[in-house]
Amino acid sequence: MSVTPLLRRLGLLLSTVLLAVLGSLVATPASATAPDGGVITPDIVGGGVVEDTKPWIAALHSNGGFTCTSTQISASWIITAAHCVPNDTGYSVRIGSLTRSSGGTVVAVDQVIRHEGFDWPTHDIALLHLATPFENTYVAMADGSGDIALNQSLTLYGWGSENPDWSGPLPENLKYADGYLSATGCHSDAAPLLCTQTDGSVAGGDSGGPVFVQSPATGDYVQAGVCALGWQPAGNGQAGYTSIPSHREWITQHTGV
Repeated sequence: MSVTPLLRRLGLLLSTVLLAVLGSLVATPASATAPDGGVITPDIVGGGVVEDTKPWIAALHSNGGFTCTSTQISASWIITAAHCVPNDTGYSVRIGSLTRSSGGTVVAVDQVIRHEGFDWPTHDIALLHLATPFENTYVAMADGSGDIALNQSLTLYGWGSENPDWSGPLPENLKYADGYLSATGCHSDAAPLLCTQTDGSVAGGDSGGPVFVQSPATGDYVQAGVCALGWQPAGNGQAGYTSIPSHREWITQHTGV
């Protein structure tokens, strides 16, 4: 079994993998252009189809083709994984639609800020500035360790392959999986991640997507992380999410949020 960043060429295996060896994570993320000009990245294998509105969900597109899942955190800012945005231009987001290629509102991205310490899967987080502010309902983000607890219930969302081998075609509808925060499965000293165990596995299209928990401190539902890695073949229900509380100061520094 290999663990990989959630970007891949449709129908082909990743050329590089992240190997879990004695608790350490080593390798380099790979991305590739899909036939439609986009970059195909992690959907949930198993899980369920989202039916209620999610105004803050955003499908990230590169030069018109679907790339990753993301979320809106303010009128001007989107949050996603750094490995989803290897370039500085060419991106747009479709906000508020449960389908990745229709509906909602499409807004161009005019600035990409990847974490300066990004070295996948470490600091796999990025901020996207919208060319035109879009007033909406935004996600609330976890502020600190008081919002996160081991074995805490969670829900994660994403688009991408529904097949264990991450092959296509990709589904149009947003999916979700329920589970809990685990102590094992993804974390190492080199890459401190939030580890998730769910009833559905992330796969090629979920990258950059959110995981939500109910804060023990406030009772509010908050985004705790962005999807950074998953296992191939999918099926064990494990994934690794870049911690938002660990990057909260960095997010505020760049966005004011």
